[in-house]
Amino acid sequence: MLAALVAPDAAWAGWTFCVAETSGGDEIWLTEVFAASMDRERLEGEFKAYLKSRGESGAVVQCPAAKEEKTEMLNARFTASEFHRKLGDVTHEVKLSEFAPRR
Repeated sequence: MLAALVAPDAAWAGWTFCVAETSGGDEIWLTEVFAASMDRERLEGEFKAYLKSRGESGAVVQCPAAKEEKTEMLNARFTASEFHRKLGDVTHEVKLSEFAPRR
């Protein structure tokens, strides 16, 4: 009985975030880490549509495979952000209140 109370939702796939590059790689868009409830292809499509609705067409989008450990995804996101910052790319932080994947 207790296991049923703490088990994640059947649609829950783990934690992830999405990253996209626009303007030939000079601008980077990073979402916050979130609980994924759909496959990567759908997440990437939704993030691409979100960016297009804001005038950023032609974005190259990737959402890493979801992981059970949120800390692992937080670290991966931080590493991606730091990598692009060191390259001199303009980074845009996308809050979940702006981009909330459909469930």
